[in-house]
Amino acid sequence: MMVFGWMLCIFIIGSRATANNGFKSYPTTVKTFENDTVLLPCYVEDLDNVQTRVRWWRDGILLADSGEPRHEPPERVKMYSNRSLEVSHVKRNDTGEYVCQASRPAPWGHATQVHEIEVMYPPSVHPIPESGKLEVNLDEEVDMACVAKGVPVPIITWRNKDGEIPLLYDRSRLRFHAESPSDAGRYTCVANNDVGEPAMATIDLHVRYKPRIEMTKTWMHAPAGIRVQLHCGVTAWPEATVEWYFNNKSVKYSSRIVKHNAGSDHSLVIRNVRTTDYGFYLCRASNSLGITEAAVELSGIANPAVFKKTSHSLSKTSYNFVWEVHSYNRIVQYEFKFRKYVNGVPGQWRKLYIPSGSDGNSYIHTYSFKLTGLEEATHYEALVLSKNRYGWSKPSEIIRFATEGASNKDSYITNAIQEDTIVPAVQLASISQHSPLDTDRSKSSFIQAKITTIMTMIFILYIFNVNFCKV
Repeated sequence: MMVFGWMLCIFIIGSRATANNGFKSYPTTVKTFENDTVLLPCYVEDLDNVQTRVRWWRDGILLADSGEPRHEPPERVKMYSNRSLEVSHVKRNDTGEYVCQASRPAPWGHATQVHEIEVMYPPSVHPIPESGKLEVNLDEEVDMACVAKGVPVPIITWRNKDGEIPLLYDRSRLRFHAESPSDAGRYTCVANNDVGEPAMATIDLHVRYKPRIEMTKTWMHAPAGIRVQLHCGVTAWPEATVEWYFNNKSVKYSSRIVKHNAGSDHSLVIRNVRTTDYGFYLCRASNSLGITEAAVELSGIANPAVFKKTSHSLSKTSYNFVWEVHSYNRIVQYEFKFRKYVNGVPGQWRKLYIPSGSDGNSYIHTYSFKLTGLEEATHYEALVLSKNRYGWSKPSEIIRFATEGASNKDSYITNAIQEDTIVPAVQLASISQHSPLDTDRSKSSFIQAKITTIMTMIFILYIFNVNFCKV
């Protein structure tokens, strides 16, 4: 094993001697910064021999020649008597290979040694496209890049409005599909090589797509005489042109009917509403990629009623409901609907028409209603509609409720309703209402009780007669 070690050592020394090729110095890579001074060695064996000639080359250009004293080295370059080469105040373009060539008499002959200077400098970067702006259609491929320079070679990372983009490896090119308009925005590439400050370049990406509309409301309650504002949220690129239509005709703007826009929010303001203003208003947004429309209805009918959380069971066969209606006009009547809800299967609706008993003109109308004659331990559904001078409102959301004793397996769910702190303007006393089915059931119970009474009397008379005969 020791013999093998010595043989390996001799082999390495011999290889180095062969690679060194008659030089006392070794190939060197000098990493330095701008304006530093670099000294490249070229120590040749038998340098004292007057016949040994040393030349320095770079990219095929002669820099210095010991055998030609009249040769003028380039600016900032100097060769010393020991044949070392000095490059002072180094610049970026001094980076490269420097060749020391020794010409010697026999038996040595010619020999060369290569050194390298690497001038390190901070990164710089520029975007592609160079304008820093890029537009693509929705669902098309996005292709952007950054070209970085610097020594050492900079590492590139990417950022957008959400922060650093996680990539599997450092890359100067970023490619992806624009799947959403939200992919638009500013993309920043950062080049860093730990020399000086990182360099950055930005690319502003625009994603072209046809207009998208989001209506705040699709239905609005407005009595005659008030001011209303219809909202239409529009996003698009290129920016969309937005117009309003009423009953399929362009809205005629005036001092009473005015169009506004603030960013993506487009609105139509109608002052002093008239009954002739009731109907459907169409918000139409268009750009070079297409047209999108959405409608909102302006109406005088009441808002849909909202059941309050204070609705609750009163007994095994009755339930108390409280609902609230927003209407600038007096509520004339309510239509209350209810039906059984067994094992997830709804039954037939039954209707009750309830006079509102209201003579007020307040905006908020609250009503309390007691429904009796229900079946015990049963699940139900209910909804309510409201009528004012302009007609019937849309139905409320369905509320599910149950009388006492209903199983948890078929437990009822009540729609989430916000509890307001506004004091109701109209508060009516509870009333009791029976469905037609309840009257029939009461009659049946009365008949059964009557039959039981008669049978009891017959039995008593029978006992009395038997005892009397014995006497």
